Amino acid sequence: MYISCSAEQSILEIPNDGESLIAGYWSHERGTCSQPILLQWKDGKVKSLKSVNHLEAYPQTSLQWDQYFLIPGWIDAHVHLALDSLDFYQCLENWSQPVLIEDNIKVYLRRYLEKGIVAIRDGGDLPGFSWTAKHKVEEGIWSGPKVISVHEAVGRAGMYGRFLGRGFQNLSEWKEEKSGFFNQGIDQLKVIVTGLIKFDDFNRVGPTQWTVAELKEIVETAHARQALVMAHASGEEGISVAISAGVDSIEHGYYMTSRNLELMKEKNIAWVPTVAPIGNILKYPTNRYSRHELDTLKRILDTHLARIYEAYCLNLRLGVGTDAGAYQVPHGDSFYDEIEWLVQAGIPKLEVFDRATYENAQILGQPELGKLEIGTPMNQLQLVKNFN
Repeated sequence: MYISCSAEQSILEIPNDGESLIAGYWSHERGTCSQPILLQWKDGKVKSLKSVNHLEAYPQTSLQWDQYFLIPGWIDAHVHLALDSLDFYQCLENWSQPVLIEDNIKVYLRRYLEKGIVAIRDGGDLPGFSWTAKHKVEEGIWSGPKVISVHEAVGRAGMYGRFLGRGFQNLSEWKEEKSGFFNQGIDQLKVIVTGLIKFDDFNRVGPTQWTVAELKEIVETAHARQALVMAHASGEEGISVAISAGVDSIEHGYYMTSRNLELMKEKNIAWVPTVAPIGNILKYPTNRYSRHELDTLKRILDTHLARIYEAYCLNLRLGVGTDAGAYQVPHGDSFYDEIEWLVQAGIPKLEVFDRATYENAQILGQPELGKLEIGTPMNQLQLVKNFN
């Protein structure tokens, strides 16, 4: 049995039954408590949280956690375990060496737990590395957070996303192969709606891959199998297509418009804005990009942050996802960059924490996560310092 201690970037082995004094706690359900609490757990699950003010004396416990607050473990709603955040093309070449990739993934998974991240949603890869990781963790062979995996993405053959999935020439081919696609196993369906944004041309996005009618049929097929649909989409056209087709979440969403946000609010569609892939290039500068590209990225970042704050003010469902594995977005570490980017957008820190736990659990389709309540498994929680 373990609990993540992100305060020390470590994983603590704990007994199945135990107790410790803690400095307080926070969660979506309970709010903030900033007074000493006696935490007790049994069979690896929270049994009680008692204020020491109601005790005759401070208890003597074997575990000394009185400097830590207990909160739900973080959830990263968008990662790519098969990418290394360093060199995209070299990484794809390395996919021919599965042992190397799996060794890297094992390191990433442990790092997630050390950072307090107890669940991740992976956006897919053609060889199925993330799907393997999901099962290795579930079987206890690898140590790591819970992995929700799309296995591979659905995109148009010959267009952006070939490393994410096999690609389909058209809707007819998708219909012919969809049974086999679903039977290989997925947790969610990911559909690639648009290409990438261009760093040297503001407001330019790779082409939209599906019509509304085509995408709607793909979405309805997934929903009929009780699978949520995440859509890679940027640009007004692509985002509008995804919204009209009834996807469950928009991923990235660069160049989101106010009208897009209003429609998403009406349809209860979540947005995972992944600021780190653009923000971290500016935050951690290298000589990789020209001055023109950096200026364009700054414009994109500023407009993106402004739209995120607008979404927050609308009370739109906002998730926290990093796109870890993308350049300058390292696994685990970049989660804290993403939190800070959302705070910079104007969202209060505890509101960001709420989205990084409770709301992300809904986006993953795992409502048992992101909580701190009686019965919560200890390995779904974390110990932090100065969280507010």
